[in-house]
Amino acid sequence: MKRFHNIRASGSQIRVIRILVIFGFFLTGFQLPARAQGIHINASAPGVVSVGQQFRLVFEINTRDGKFSPPDLSDFDVLMGPSTSYSQSTQIINGRISSSVSYTYTYILQARKEGTFTIGQATLKLKKETIHSNALRIKVVAGQVQVRQQKRTAGTGTPKANTAPSPGENLFVKLIVNKTHVVQGEPVTATVKIYSRMNLSGFEEIDMPEFDGFLKQEIPTPQLQSLQREYINGQAYGTGVLGRYLLFPQKTGEVAIDPVKIICLVQQRVRSGPEGFFGDFFDSYRTVRQPIQSRSVKITVDPLPVGAPPGFKGAVGSFGLDVSADKSTLKVNDAVNLTVKISGTGNLKLIEPPSIDFPPDFEVYDPRITSNIKNGVTGATGYKKFEYLMIPRHAGNYRISPITFAYFDPQAKIYRTLRTPAVNLTVNKSNESGSVPVVSGVSREALKYLGKDIRYIHNKPFRLKPQDKTILNSFVFKLVWLILIVIYVLAYVIYRVRVKQRSDIVRLRNRKANRIARKRLKTAGYYLKKGEEGAFYEETLKAIWGYLSDKLGLPVSDLTREKAEKILQSYHVPADLIQQLIFVLDQCEFARYAPEGKKLQHDKLYRETLEIISNLEQKL
Repeated sequence: MKRFHNIRASGSQIRVIRILVIFGFFLTGFQLPARAQGIHINASAPGVVSVGQQFRLVFEINTRDGKFSPPDLSDFDVLMGPSTSYSQSTQIINGRISSSVSYTYTYILQARKEGTFTIGQATLKLKKETIHSNALRIKVVAGQVQVRQQKRTAGTGTPKANTAPSPGENLFVKLIVNKTHVVQGEPVTATVKIYSRMNLSGFEEIDMPEFDGFLKQEIPTPQLQSLQREYINGQAYGTGVLGRYLLFPQKTGEVAIDPVKIICLVQQRVRSGPEGFFGDFFDSYRTVRQPIQSRSVKITVDPLPVGAPPGFKGAVGSFGLDVSADKSTLKVNDAVNLTVKISGTGNLKLIEPPSIDFPPDFEVYDPRITSNIKNGVTGATGYKKFEYLMIPRHAGNYRISPITFAYFDPQAKIYRTLRTPAVNLTVNKSNESGSVPVVSGVSREALKYLGKDIRYIHNKPFRLKPQDKTILNSFVFKLVWLILIVIYVLAYVIYRVRVKQRSDIVRLRNRKANRIARKRLKTAGYYLKKGEEGAFYEETLKAIWGYLSDKLGLPVSDLTREKAEKILQSYHVPADLIQQLIFVLDQCEFARYAPEGKKLQHDKLYRETLEIISNLEQKL
């Protein structure tokens, strides 16, 4: 995850002044009264939207207790949610201090068809009562509807619906391509760029498209640390490049690139004090998750024109061809290297070795391929070398015919053919071919040493055994061989089964998921006994996310609440168990990052986590 931060010196000063003022009120005898307002749920959404428009449905709850259940949302497409956030505010009015908390559940919905639809009441189940939210009526019309940003009331801090991003808004992302009409194999440069007029603190998730139909090569891009100022239609934006890609189309026709989806973290100011000069002392900031996505981009890919020259293998770009041999004169059985180098700009990575007519008296090995290719906004530039090792077996004068390389030039829209000069080699006879010693026989003088270094033929009498009496035909020998064969077959089968089990990493992780999760929870319990609350919550989160990753076969980096919830629903896991899991995750995260987290009941949270993992183990 990429993050960047704007450090403000005034923010720390305001926090210090705020703490001193509140501490002064406590010293003068003011007391913090109990919260007088009751528990309630407030639902908010735009009243009018258009077909296909995305909008936000927000439920605000002023307590962290109870179990939240959303209403039926089947009339709309649920694109994302629920995403949760937490805020806390403190007010001092006439010497009385009051504190309030706010939990929000946010859904991103999309209207499917025209009409007037009703979103029912959400419920919050407490120990002794059930709280209901207000119902909403949403009118869906055809065409474009400009949804107004409703002013937030002081202390709530909940943003209203934000439509799909477009230039002119405060936060949007673009997928920019340098070409929309190319031929097959011609590179396209795609740039993912974000535009912001808000206090952007980072990104929670960046979902790049798969670029189906293209061979994707990433262009090295520095990590985004800060935004650069850029003016669009007279308005100043902070802009930054999140990634660049070099795309080589592999199929013809109209190829669509999916949108880029990002969940941004935006810092919003929450006014919690009175208006005026001193009101700013009591303001605070909170981080809000805001999803955005780019528009889909379509690339028209034309097929390569007919009339390709012989030897054309799909190379597209602008290239040069060079051939060389490390020696022109050599001897029989000496090695010589022939190097063919193709350099330029284009789809170098896809270039295949050219066809070469080697002399039949040469022993030629497969080429050693080396390349040095750099991806840039102008395309892939560099070279690709093919080195052939050749060994002549007979003397003579040899000629390697000229090598040709054909490619398509997208700038000129024509085929081009490169041709190298012929390579001439002179192979001489080897000096060692006539000096190899030949053994013609043994002289009589040498025979007197045979008794010392060569064993004589045994000339003493010996006894012969009948053929049926040898050990090879005995029953014991055959039985031993049969036992050895059976042992070998069993050992081989067991070995193959073990190899198959070890190779199935997903199944192995699935089987050990419960044991690993309980081991982590045991470590969390150890931290709890020592009073290390931060380590306790962190180890509990690792246990839950690690268990879900192992059970569902997904890496932890790709696992989100929404994705885990959808997969668990596909396994028919009860909804209340899923909600309990999400609730425990929220509690742990709130405890790690929010000030109220230290007041949680650690033992209860620990037992609930054990119970959730045990129930999931039974269901999965």
